Amino acid sequence: MQVAPIISNISGNYDNTQCNPAFGHGNGAKKENNYTTGQKTIVGITTAMGVAASLAFLAKKAGCSLKPSKMFSDIKNSYLAKVEYHDKEVITLGIGSCLGGLAGGYLVDKDAENRKAKRREAVMQVGNVSIPILTVEGFANIGKKWGKTAKSLFAISGIFVGVYIANILMNLFSNALFKSKTGERGVKATDFSAHLDDAVVAASYISDAKIVKYISRIIPLALMFAGNEVAMKTKD
Repeated sequence: MQVAPIISNISGNYDNTQCNPAFGHGNGAKKENNYTTGQKTIVGITTAMGVAASLAFLAKKAGCSLKPSKMFSDIKNSYLAKVEYHDKEVITLGIGSCLGGLAGGYLVDKDAENRKAKRREAVMQVGNVSIPILTVEGFANIGKKWGKTAKSLFAISGIFVGVYIANILMNLFSNALFKSKTGERGVKATDFSAHLDDAVVAASYISDAKIVKYISRIIPLALMFAGNEVAMKTKD
């Protein structure tokens, strides 16, 4: 009878690298959360509120009225219809999304370890939103000397470079902040889901077509991915 291995497994001293790890995670498979539809709805609402609050802040800073009567009387000339999403706008919306998601995560999950994981994920996601848009615009400035196409290609490469730079820097920061020396949070496939904004910026360097501008109108919705990731995060 192989009693020792069984006891070892029960005590938790096992090599979880034998599990099928999630993309970007080298320390075992991602633990699935068990949130209900109602709880996920709460998260969606708080995340949307965070993004909406950020939009209101940006609109106010731009000198636009927040009165519904004025906002909807001339929608074509409203802030939402006219705003161009660059670093300042994307970072502000990303922070709002993450704060909204964190608030929702706290509402639906009282587990202290899960809440700590959500706080760390909030730090990671703020970096994941903020740094790539900076690298996109920085790379675009480098590529512009070779024309529009090169500028766009450089901008697109900035998305991938930015995501990986953000992951490295925010791991260092969050480990120091939360006094953690283990559990490096690797790059996940979902880290790229919030970068419609960067792709639109890259596309705008090639074309001024209306379709690009239309797509940019849903950037606030795309940035809700970041808040959702924060809220749904549980301890590994």
